[in-house]
Amino acid sequence: MGKVTALLACAFAIVLSVAAFAQYAGWDIPAGGKEQKSPLKPSADVVKKGKGVFTSKCQKCHGPAAKGDGPDSDPKSPAADLTDEFRYELNPEGILYYKVLNGHPPQMPAFKSQLSPDEVWQAVAYVMSLRKPK
Repeated sequence: MGKVTALLACAFAIVLSVAAFAQYAGWDIPAGGKEQKSPLKPSADVVKKGKGVFTSKCQKCHGPAAKGDGPDSDPKSPAADLTDEFRYELNPEGILYYKVLNGHPPQMPAFKSQLSPDEVWQAVAYVMSLRKPK
């Protein structure tokens, strides 16, 4: 029975790895990026600044409520609904940081030349404030 359990555990780990890879396919996420944490101290001010960054840089595609329904979102391949609970565990703050920083051309532009690291972390804090874990 032990070998069967070990085999099932191994198969499950492979499935999770493939799912994680598929989730990040095409995104430039460095090793350890998923575990990276914001250097900014969590506060209402950081979230407020992040909302400003979101409004100026992200809202045109992700929409005012971050639902992926902005005027520049492609209806054939809409921007992500950033409030989706499903994304909570798949996209922790480190993943969000690198997705904003590096983008996913042509669907999502990279913002590393337009935003400072702190501004990216502020936007991440705002997006995270919109999500609630399941």
